[in-house]
Amino acid sequence: MTVLGHPRSRNCQWLPLLMLLLGTGQETGVEGVTHYKAGDPVILYVNKVGPYHNPQETYHYYQLPVCCPEKIRHKSLSLGEVLDGDRMAESLYEIRFRENVEKRILCHMQLSSAQVEQLRQAIEELYYFEFVVDDLPIRGFVGYMEESGFLPHSHKIGLWTHLDFHLEFHGDRIIFANVSVRDVKPHSLDGLRPDEFLGLTHTYSVRWSETSVERRSDRRRGDDGGFFPRTLEIHWLSIINSMVLVFLLVGFVAVILMRVLRNDLARYNLDEETTSAGSGDDFDQGIIVMALLGMFNVHRHGAINSAAILLYALTCCISGYVSSHFYRQIGGERWVWNIILTTSLFSVPFFLTWSVVNSVHWANGSTQALPATTILLLLTVWLLVGFPLTVIGGIFGKNNASPFDAPCRTKNIAREIPPQPWYKSTLIHMTVGGFLPFSAISVELYYIFATVWGREQYTLYGILFFVFAILLSVGACISIALTYFQLSGEDYRWWWRSVLSVGSTGLFIFLYSVFYYARRSNMSGAVQTVEFFGYSLLTGYVFFLMLGTISFFSSLKFIRYIYVNLKMD
Repeated sequence: MTVLGHPRSRNCQWLPLLMLLLGTGQETGVEGVTHYKAGDPVILYVNKVGPYHNPQETYHYYQLPVCCPEKIRHKSLSLGEVLDGDRMAESLYEIRFRENVEKRILCHMQLSSAQVEQLRQAIEELYYFEFVVDDLPIRGFVGYMEESGFLPHSHKIGLWTHLDFHLEFHGDRIIFANVSVRDVKPHSLDGLRPDEFLGLTHTYSVRWSETSVERRSDRRRGDDGGFFPRTLEIHWLSIINSMVLVFLLVGFVAVILMRVLRNDLARYNLDEETTSAGSGDDFDQGIIVMALLGMFNVHRHGAINSAAILLYALTCCISGYVSSHFYRQIGGERWVWNIILTTSLFSVPFFLTWSVVNSVHWANGSTQALPATTILLLLTVWLLVGFPLTVIGGIFGKNNASPFDAPCRTKNIAREIPPQPWYKSTLIHMTVGGFLPFSAISVELYYIFATVWGREQYTLYGILFFVFAILLSVGACISIALTYFQLSGEDYRWWWRSVLSVGSTGLFIFLYSVFYYARRSNMSGAVQTVEFFGYSLLTGYVFFLMLGTISFFSSLKFIRYIYVNLKMD
């Protein structure tokens, strides 16, 4: 249930956004640590509020009836922060470096019954707030709710009207910031008559302490005194278990496949010496060395958002090149339509999904709704960078394509396909080909969902990259095995079957998202539900495109190998 109205309008700055997309902008909290002198003012920005269990349902802090300046001045934000729903504005809190404050009055307020009811609903939905001090977030709950007993039943709701800020410094830099209500009694919001006003006095205290921690990296963003949970110990054990399972699976499939394939090649009078000499090159298992160190500052989700947009725009040329190169190889002539289809295959479903989700956020006044200037900027990036690079890559791919070199002669008349057993049907192949890669990432998928749709803090990007490599390896191996079993039944229609078999992993991921929403999360409400299922469906589609492509080219490489080594037509 939405308890807030529409946010106040604000003007976004174009220059920082364009600089960020060009790689010259600076993400908040990455390197911009401010140096202070004793007594220097420290600005505290209010940011957003929202239900604790709905991470993507956020609203501007000043949409609540709280202490607010007469003229609201917003902070200029990066593109990543805007996409993350941040809407920072200056507050009435007066904080000076290394100067303690004891119970200073922030403001006096007279709340109407409607405003009190708005606060009551927010507290019942476990609304939390987020402030930012020197690029460090501090979070706390708006109020306090207590339910006890059955007969008689008590339901008490209180508002925190006093906040204790604790800041740690080292030299002239702020290292850590936190907010507490440990020794504070909440102001009761119960028993107010409809025509009665509630008088409140908001106060705050500031306590400074020196710390021996020299670098802010030891207290990453999200490390706010345990406000959000962490389960890294369980994570490591689960990852090791997943790795062992995947290695056993890949080894099993590889050994069985090689033994069966060798026997079949022998039936076609394959020279044993040729087999020994050729297999070492074509079936060689490569070793991936991972060196992902410091790619993202993990305490800012905005950094990942910005990097994702920039990488997508700059790598559009790769998709254009690969698509046009292969399309021309197999004799395609309508290469212009091929490029349009390539650039639309992801961008159109993404735009449609985003349009629905953003409209729901806008209708409910959420800060996750993008401002018009940001929408125009993203559209400009796609039109001026993404689409032109796709066309350029497509032109290079078309011009560099050579005729498709079939490994053997083919007949003009298609061979009759004998009846196939039920376990070689497309549905069974999709089930097996989708479930096995999904099982390889199921453990890691939980932690990714808990990070994106929950409150976990994910930092193991090296492990994530390793699991991603395992996913691709398992998908390629399963695709080769299923394609071989299909060909062994004299069914040569492997092209789309290979795409669907492993690409169906996306369907399993979407089904897992349904399970996660129903059984592993406390998300609720129209805003969060539409965003969750919209982007979960899009995620499954992306995995379908990615793994379907890997599956097809793996099967193509495998088929070329076996037919090149056959001596008979």
